[in-house]
Amino acid sequence: MSRTYRIPNFLARCPRKTYPINVNLVTLEEEHNRWVDSLFPSFGDEERAGCKRGQIPLFASCCYPTADLETLHAVVSHMIALIFLDHANDTATVEEAEETATLFISAFDNPSAGLESPNRFVRLISSLASRTTAVIGEAHKADCRQANIAFAKATVQEAVDRLTTEADKVKLTLDTYIPTRRSSVAAPVFLVYVRAISGLNAITELPDDPIMKALELAVIDIFIISNDILSYKKELKGDGAAHNILTILMQDPSIACSDLQKAVDYAADLFHQTLDRFTEYRSKLDGDKPQLRAYADDMVDLFVGVIEWQLASTRYNVFESDEDRANGIVRI
Repeated sequence: MSRTYRIPNFLARCPRKTYPINVNLVTLEEEHNRWVDSLFPSFGDEERAGCKRGQIPLFASCCYPTADLETLHAVVSHMIALIFLDHANDTATVEEAEETATLFISAFDNPSAGLESPNRFVRLISSLASRTTAVIGEAHKADCRQANIAFAKATVQEAVDRLTTEADKVKLTLDTYIPTRRSSVAAPVFLVYVRAISGLNAITELPDDPIMKALELAVIDIFIISNDILSYKKELKGDGAAHNILTILMQDPSIACSDLQKAVDYAADLFHQTLDRFTEYRSKLDGDKPQLRAYADDMVDLFVGVIEWQLASTRYNVFESDEDRANGIVRI
């Protein structure tokens, strides 16, 4: 008999997107699958299936509803590269995770050279990275590299945390979990694409403004909380959801949620508080800076889109029936 828990209706509280979904979705899926089939025979069935699994074109189309086809392909490829890195370091030793992270960064730094590498992982990541260069130009290259490095380092830190926890029975708390998770979630990478699409240069047009920093941090936290709640079922079948906010809330003695439903409810409250924080700071944006207001609108597309994708994607398989979906019931 399955256990159940109830999750909140995230989308009911979220602001509206600029456009429901990208009109290029069907074409994107068809072209992406053809590209994977043409490129990946040398990588084997597992990698090819991994590039198609999880409906990543749907992710891009939900999060970037007004982007052109070239940008969507870049987003899809970058997302898949991050997933492969995360998967490679899921069970790695710290030394293995550090080596893989270094290879990942080198592949993005020079995709052309990486395509000739004898290392299969480098060739795989280079093949994906090569599809991002037309979108991530010089104005955003350093920004993107910084986000990639932070994500790669976070996968190493998760290996450290996992092995420390296993060896010393140390339990993560919410205060120790969130800082690492802010890097290991993909939001900072995909905020770079939001800026690239809008032509917004982070260095020259995004000064060290506390409002913009607060908005971006809120988006990252919305990603973390919604992803952890919606992926808990999937992660539980994998590594036991060790790096998930719900697990942390049930083991943190300062919070001590006594069961899974209480942890979900606590995390949902955190989500609503973070969404309210985003809305408050968004309202404070200077009306004389339309490009920054447009950037905030595109942030909404990004975080609402990722929730839509997680709820719909077979990668997460959140609900088992339409009735469960209507009632927010998840079965594990």
